Amino acid sequence: MCTVADVTAALNERYPFETALSFDNVGLLVGHKDAKVEKILVCLDVTHDVIAEAKEAGATLIVSHHPVIFREIKRVTDESYTGGMVLDLAENKIAAIAVHTDYDCAEEGNNHHLARSLGAKEFTVIDDGFAIEFDLEREMPFEEFRRMVKSALADTVIRSVGSGMVRRVITSCGAGISEKLILRAKETNACIVTADVKHNYAMMALDLGVRLVETTHYASEWAFTKYMAKFLAEKFDVEVILSRKNTHPYEV
Repeated sequence: MCTVADVTAALNERYPFETALSFDNVGLLVGHKDAKVEKILVCLDVTHDVIAEAKEAGATLIVSHHPVIFREIKRVTDESYTGGMVLDLAENKIAAIAVHTDYDCAEEGNNHHLARSLGAKEFTVIDDGFAIEFDLEREMPFEEFRRMVKSALADTVIRSVGSGMVRRVITSCGAGISEKLILRAKETNACIVTADVKHNYAMMALDLGVRLVETTHYASEWAFTKYMAKFLAEKFDVEVILSRKNTHPYEV
């Protein structure tokens, strides 16, 4: 049997919390570090349904990708969404650990998973690990590439900018797009695959002739649950459960 502190230490060793972006909030966010752990629930997002799932399964630790406490809160009450979830966790003695942007940029983290799912064999890590650039095995029409992204990520919501042929690709999971990334794509004639594209970046891509495929945040990062569960199961003699309640939020 392990403790919450043991799991926290193992995650920090593999995905150093110090490598997370400055705005992020990772590590042990809720719970007693000395609490015993027999079952771990792995999810992308901590929601009320996920907490209920953990309670029903008897899991005393949730390891999520997105932090249950992301921005600073000054009080923990049921008057706020985050406060209500923190209370629910604490009252049911369920600890919560987040492994977020430190996982995204890590070797074999979300950006690696995303690139490989789209066929990357050899690639270049750019933008301090938060993006990857590679060439497809063959050049293909933009519409064919768009369909390939949708199929590879099992996504139902895909939006795009541009047309033409695609050979070079830049992937950046989650809300990874930036002006810097668009300018690089312009320079290298690459198509960007990312999520959560704001209007100004879509307009910039259109204006500069940069091809862009926008998938959903969930689809670009769902691989976290699979690989995190594998890591924890290999590291500790505990039952690791993949959440069935943490699903794609959108419908077509």
